[in-house]
Amino acid sequence: MMEFRYHTVGDEEQIRVVKIEQDGERYRITVDGRPYEVQAHRPEHGSINLSINGRRLRAFVAHDGLRRHVALASTKRYVVQQPDPRARQRRRGPGAAEGGLEAAMPGQVLDVLVRPGDTVTRGQTLVLLEAMKMELRIAAPLDGQVRAVRCAAGQVVERGQILIELQAL
Repeated sequence: MMEFRYHTVGDEEQIRVVKIEQDGERYRITVDGRPYEVQAHRPEHGSINLSINGRRLRAFVAHDGLRRHVALASTKRYVVQQPDPRARQRRRGPGAAEGGLEAAMPGQVLDVLVRPGDTVTRGQTLVLLEAMKMELRIAAPLDGQVRAVRCAAGQVVERGQILIELQAL
């Protein structure tokens, strides 16, 4: 699950929390506790065709670091921001290897080599990720057990997104 915070342009004081879970081709999105069923299709870079609870919308998206500027055809504009993964790492401090393994950069998951409950050894490849035409191997930083797998082959992931959750043995 990914968590974001957003505000409507011109209303920075009302920050809302958005949680997104992928369910096959659909997404379950919760905004301040209110659930939505969403399907998304990208016909071209920078635009997304959405079906939100059966209602069709078109959105235009621009990236600015961790921020996403989203404009809906209904003229509403939003600024969406994922929490800074570097800040999360600083808060965790030493010993942060236990917990979530994150994507170092945006990319597409080529393969997931483990399942929840699997025992892994330090250095073992857990996920293969393609980013910028390179294949990246996401390896276990310690001996442990896979608590959860938060990605699937073919999925596009963002920098800082949790891919695998580990627990030290």
